[in-house]
Amino acid sequence: MSAEESKAMEVDAAEDSKVDDAGPMITLRSRSGEEFTLPFKAARLSQVVVDAQAEDDEENENPDDVDIVKVDSRCLEKVVEFLKHYDEEPLVEIKTPLEENTFDGVVKQKWYQDFVKGVDQPMLFDLVTAANFMAIQPLLDLTCLQVSCQLMGKSAEEIRVILNIPKLTPEEEAKARQEHRWIFDD
Repeated sequence: MSAEESKAMEVDAAEDSKVDDAGPMITLRSRSGEEFTLPFKAARLSQVVVDAQAEDDEENENPDDVDIVKVDSRCLEKVVEFLKHYDEEPLVEIKTPLEENTFDGVVKQKWYQDFVKGVDQPMLFDLVTAANFMAIQPLLDLTCLQVSCQLMGKSAEEIRVILNIPKLTPEEEAKARQEHRWIFDD
């Protein structure tokens, strides 16, 4: 076998690895360069992925890799987990106004309950940011609902701590009260 034939077989094998039983595969690359492969039909939930492919050559049947430069590897791994599961079992739409006061009362699907409850606070906020950046509305809805349920019934001080908001100096607080009186009117 000639070197050219060998090279052609390698290219064909690489192209074949981008397709499996679920159809074409796509690779998402995190900020640090770690790659995550998933079915393109699952990744299409992200408008960023869709837009990146729209810019691609229409003759190319296999989707190009997409760099997700604003999302770290740990978070992108969770996003890919969400996308793959959503492709198999879509999240029931979270309708507002909410009919229940608890997360489990709104989200009945156990996998989605476990998905957001199984992450620590920093990861939850990273998922909110990633969902917003990647334009994945169901993930954004799910993670924002979890954050809002965590904040429900909390005092201003507790919310400040949860959201990692620096405490205002007495002067900053007085200025804020002066500039935004309508918030503090009884």
